Amino acid sequence: GMTTWVVYGLVFSSGALLGHAGYPLLFDEFRRAVRRRAEQASAQLEEIFVKRSIQELQRFYLAVPIGLGLLGWGTTGQWFFGLLGLGLGLLVPQMILQQVKGRRQRKFHGQFVESLLLLSSALRAGLSLPQAFAVLAEEMSSPSSEEFALVLKEMRMGVSLGDALIHLRERLPSDDMTLFVTAVLVVRETGGNITGIFARLVETLRERKKIKERIVTLTFMAKMQGLVMAFLPVIFTVVISKMDPTHLRFFLEDPDGKLLLAAVVAIQVFGMFLFMRFSRSPI
Repeated sequence: GMTTWVVYGLVFSSGALLGHAGYPLLFDEFRRAVRRRAEQASAQLEEIFVKRSIQELQRFYLAVPIGLGLLGWGTTGQWFFGLLGLGLGLLVPQMILQQVKGRRQRKFHGQFVESLLLLSSALRAGLSLPQAFAVLAEEMSSPSSEEFALVLKEMRMGVSLGDALIHLRERLPSDDMTLFVTAVLVVRETGGNITGIFARLVETLRERKKIKERIVTLTFMAKMQGLVMAFLPVIFTVVISKMDPTHLRFFLEDPDGKLLLAAVVAIQVFGMFLFMRFSRSPI
């Protein structure tokens, strides 16, 4: 109950205070490592126009591992699961950051064909390429508007168009973006018809998008099969434990059983990873 959690919290806090008194250098190094990770996360979030202070990120990087460590220890009463939760908590913030960046990239690439259509229309109207980018920055929604506004800002600060587009490709890497940047750079080098190039590029990207959507549809069933195969052992274990709790005692009490159980879990996780990896659809 609540008393148990209070006791766990007091024990954890006492251990932390004793550790800080006995190993100040270790804690100082830990604080510096947390600050470095918070600074890196803040810089990466600024690249995708998300404002978070370093102090907020430091608190987040500290709270997640401590919270998961207490949760693992408090729910099981085993220090091993507390350490497991602590280790997992060190990875969770970076995983969340990658998810945020990946979601933004997918949204940008989902708008990309629409952005090129607007860009092509602006060029047909007689605007220059920088002016067409300005139209994109005004008319498109986020994140396309933010990215093309950043391209314009770099150009106004003296960065060449080619370098600004290369920076855009580095921020949002994909095959579609590589085609776009390469087409613009080649046309500027050779002096070709940029409007016609964009029209063909739009058609190419539309076909690629259709193929990707078909691949997503075809891989959906494979992903579902992978999830079912991953959760079948868990469901089987729960059902067997309800029917006969002594049936699984060998895996929980005997040293050989624990080793066998660890091997089975490792193989299951690795198999699920391979299944999801092979059935992964492109962005």
